[in-house]
Amino acid sequence: MRLLRTIPRATSSASANATATANALTAVAAVLVLSAALTGCSGSSSSSDGKDRSPLLSGPTRTTASGTPASGRTTVTYTPRSAPGAETLRRTVDLLRTRADAFGLEGARIEVHGATITAEAPGDSGERLRQLAVTAELGFRPVLGGDSSVPPELQRQFTAFDCMAPVPAGAPALSPTSPTVACDRTGPTKYVLGPVALSGRDVTSAKASLDAQTGNGWTINLVLTSAGGRKFAELTGRLSQQSAPANQIGIVLDRQVISAPSVSQSITGGAVQISGNFTRTSAQDLAAQISSGALPVELTVSDVTHIPS
Repeated sequence: MRLLRTIPRATSSASANATATANALTAVAAVLVLSAALTGCSGSSSSSDGKDRSPLLSGPTRTTASGTPASGRTTVTYTPRSAPGAETLRRTVDLLRTRADAFGLEGARIEVHGATITAEAPGDSGERLRQLAVTAELGFRPVLGGDSSVPPELQRQFTAFDCMAPVPAGAPALSPTSPTVACDRTGPTKYVLGPVALSGRDVTSAKASLDAQTGNGWTINLVLTSAGGRKFAELTGRLSQQSAPANQIGIVLDRQVISAPSVSQSITGGAVQISGNFTRTSAQDLAAQISSGALPVELTVSDVTHIPS
């Protein structure tokens, strides 16, 4: 897990020596550094020469083992977890088309077919089409304190929650106004989380960039709205007054906690940076997902078919 670093400084409670590390670091801007192992952004498009190929810059062209462009077309069928109405499906398709343009999936066709959505694109593009349908619902939730501060019903839910169990079909989306239980995406760690204090709608822009100066590699730089910046400053200031674990922020992406750093002081400036083991492609894909906004309905990939030319 990465550290939450800024001046004022916040540290990650995931490491026993995080406090000592925090004191050794200095930063001028308010920067939030999260784990790069994010749901829906772990794919890489590195070529055989080791150079990352970004479909956002070069289009969706894939190559086979012989070095020739991949041929044919790939069709993916998405099935909603719930039963959305026609208007919700239409808005979902509009967002998927916006993402397809940002992904560089030229010639992609996305349509509603009954209760499902299909996406068709040139070449062997199944993995890119899977990433296209990541919900990308981003939420910053305070981690609730010890057992005494957690309602009995929520404590029972926490005890019974199985991090390894798949999300059942038809499961409702997490309510942004209610506390919930969620797991760390890299392991069985569970968290009791409060309502969403900051969401993807508080982000005004998301851009991928290469941070060569600090050695962070490819990052996603978020700029918060003025209201989002105030919310983040208030949230970090409030949590910094709490004892562990109630001084932590659970950053949730599509039901999973991607990081739960602790904070020691209010963080101002309205800038958030997601950094880690990103390739250029995965960083740009995540930026496109966040910029387009979360999909109004959760989708699962029910079928992938590639038809060679």
